[in-house]
Amino acid sequence: MLKLERISVQYGAISALNGITLSIEPGTINVIQGHHGAGKSSLLKAIIGAVPSQGKVWLSKDYVRRRSPAQMVRAGVVLIPEGRQLFGRLSTRENLEFGLHISSHQGSIKTALKYFPELSPLLDQPAYVLSGGQAQMLAIARAILTKPHYLLADEPLLGLSDGPREQVWQALMDLCSMGVGLLVTGEHNVPNDAVIDQIKTINNGKFQLEK
Repeated sequence: MLKLERISVQYGAISALNGITLSIEPGTINVIQGHHGAGKSSLLKAIIGAVPSQGKVWLSKDYVRRRSPAQMVRAGVVLIPEGRQLFGRLSTRENLEFGLHISSHQGSIKTALKYFPELSPLLDQPAYVLSGGQAQMLAIARAILTKPHYLLADEPLLGLSDGPREQVWQALMDLCSMGVGLLVTGEHNVPNDAVIDQIKTINNGKFQLEK
């Protein structure tokens, strides 16, 4: 289990998160909704140690005292950030190989491409020529190479047309079926027919009370 206890993030005088508590079980799909600036991205970044935060993060029964993105990847917690953060001038293949270098749990490029076969003929193309949907597929495929236990996906469906949107969501569901715990953010772009294990709405850095 990935467990968060009273996570808070402060940017100067601005409180981005205030006492967020959440548990993510393996093999479940968990969605955080909220408007732009509500605190969704700050929460994911706080989990992996990309921004300073207060509170505790537990992985299984272990308290993760000092978090950094590299440490969390090695522990099996991987973030796909909004905007994908690909290396535009590197090829699709080289972007995938980067996923192999940052994790001690390595999959294979061939296995990752099973989720998105349309990337195969683009392996030697620079990432900047990819469409938005292809770029998101590449970002997820790169994360798959790290063999995550928990995958944090920040707005993975944002701006995608229907075809790529369905492919990306299906890949996430396939990972979940194999035991990966998913924490996905989205304003209102999660498919209506999606089976969600837990859904939370965040506003002004706090979870809204469930009605």
